Amino acid sequence: MLYTFLPTLVFLLSRLAFVHAQTCADTSALVPFWRALNGAITDHFYTTNVTELNVAIKGGYSLEGASAFIWTTQQPGTTPLYRLYSTSGGDHFYTINNGELADMKAAGWELDTTPIAGYVYPYSICGASPIYRLFDPVNVDHFYTMNISESEAAISKLGFQDQGIAGFAVLASADGSVVINTPTPFLLPATVTASPESQTSASAAACATSSDAIPLLRAFSSVGSDHFYTTNSSEMSNAVAVDAYTFEGDATFLWASQETGTVPLYRLFNQNVTDHFYTIDAYEVNETLSQGYAFDTPTHIAGYVYPYSMCGASPIYRLYSSSDSDHFYTMSYTESLSAAGWVIEGIAGFALLPSTNGAAQTATADASPFFLPVSLAPSVTSVSLTLESALSTTTAKATSTTNGAAGFNPSGASAGTTVGLSGTSLPASNAAIARTGAHYYGVLCVAALVGAWVS
Repeated sequence: MLYTFLPTLVFLLSRLAFVHAQTCADTSALVPFWRALNGAITDHFYTTNVTELNVAIKGGYSLEGASAFIWTTQQPGTTPLYRLYSTSGGDHFYTINNGELADMKAAGWELDTTPIAGYVYPYSICGASPIYRLFDPVNVDHFYTMNISESEAAISKLGFQDQGIAGFAVLASADGSVVINTPTPFLLPATVTASPESQTSASAAACATSSDAIPLLRAFSSVGSDHFYTTNSSEMSNAVAVDAYTFEGDATFLWASQETGTVPLYRLFNQNVTDHFYTIDAYEVNETLSQGYAFDTPTHIAGYVYPYSMCGASPIYRLYSSSDSDHFYTMSYTESLSAAGWVIEGIAGFALLPSTNGAAQTATADASPFFLPVSLAPSVTSVSLTLESALSTTTAKATSTTNGAAGFNPSGASAGTTVGLSGTSLPASNAAIARTGAHYYGVLCVAALVGAWVS
């Protein structure tokens, strides 16, 4: 009988070993992903190779700065970011989606002389953030940025179209803007767990029904120095009337029941320090339960959110005040930076914005969610627009005399630095200054895993 179950036991143990062996990529190996623009042919170009960048600058590109931090060799959890180039369109294109390669090749793009630009995460994990991908169909230009404000401006003012998320990398600055001088990786100190739900291809995501999203109400008690969040309006009314909380508006929009792609947002409370705590991480739940917290609802759940950025969802920033023993959650990045006495702990999950800038929406009667111009995978429409524009606008740009920056011969260029930018010398690698020890809750509940696999 024992031998009958041996294959199953071996399978379970191998799966558990895989999960426990799964770690974050080495942050000391991060290098800047430099961004440059050639205005003459309207092409955004990205590379980790400083020699190649230097040659590109000599050939008409202007350095805009480090757009992200990625890896030049494959690391745990990462996937290749492919690089293609269209000679007729004068456009560099980057994707982690193998399925797009054939379509783009059919439309005139080819793998560049450096076919893999680097390695990124396929989902949000280990302090990584989304690389937003946009496309200008008039000038046939793909543009990548980690700054959501820049992506929104490109769409509203410059004619770019949203094409989703190209992958997840490490920020070069707190808000995702490019950095020229001495860029340093900006790792969020905590992020979502690499749960089974997020172990999917970036192109395989499905969205929850947006019309089902409901407001997560936010209140604050100055007496207990506690932020409180609930979807239950009666519970909120009681907190205001009885427990001296002040209603502050809708913090976000999430789901009352589990929908496609969502995971539970657990709600706990520590009455000794008067602190409500919310997390999607089962491992973190167990940690807080051992520290005096207890589940605060019969279901243990405040609602359901996405575990990573997809379907127009935005991050819920989590902050903590050690002096007040208070966890604070907001979708306003500006508010997260200006909250005196609180420090950011990372991202609690991803949900729908209550307002265009993430600020709490107090007009609850008329409140409705705002979607970012992002989705995890390019839609069929956005991909077809890219292909249609590429095929019908072959003369939209002047033909480059080189096959993009990668076609240059780097003669006389130093492999270590690039000069010519007002005397600026750029490091070939920031490995020496890269931050280490990203706070990663990557350990999954063994019991839950065994239960899921056995069932």
